[in-house]
Amino acid sequence: MITIETNRLLLRNYKVTDFEDILKYFSDEEVSKFEDFYPMSEEQVRNIIAEWKDMDNRLVAELKVKQKVIGSVGYWIDDEGHYCIDYDFNPRYYGQGYATEASNALVHYLFESVGISVIYGDCDVQNVSSWRLLERLGFQRISKLDNQSYKNDKNGNPILINTFLYELDKAQFNTSNISLVTRNTWC
Repeated sequence: MITIETNRLLLRNYKVTDFEDILKYFSDEEVSKFEDFYPMSEEQVRNIIAEWKDMDNRLVAELKVKQKVIGSVGYWIDDEGHYCIDYDFNPRYYGQGYATEASNALVHYLFESVGISVIYGDCDVQNVSSWRLLERLGFQRISKLDNQSYKNDKNGNPILINTFLYELDKAQFNTSNISLVTRNTWC
């Protein structure tokens, strides 16, 4: 189980009691627009929580002052062994720096506790907010990938998009941007 605390957020494992908060953003068309999923049903969100609650690479971002889940951050390891981060937040909390704060803490955790040396991120070229977030964190755009498919249309045909691929090397990561509270636990 992982807990990472920043000034405003608590990054932690999913809980069944997070259902209502998570449903608000995973069922939102605006959130799923650039993701590999469509707006999720209640059943799909319950299944995601059940699957992810014991996974240390999938964390919720809880707003400490309200004890409310406002987003999710995580990482996955691709077929080539690269660590790749992702994030989804409730649109109601956009523009307040929460995604940057949570992602920054996750990157710090991956570099300092997991011990990896390079992290990757990718996003649809039209998802300006996402690629700007990666660039704020210090990620460097290394390529543009054309005709990528992450989901299918209603007829089962792949939806082709263009994505930017980003890379962040540990040596280039600016730890002065990190405002972690001393309580970081991972078991």
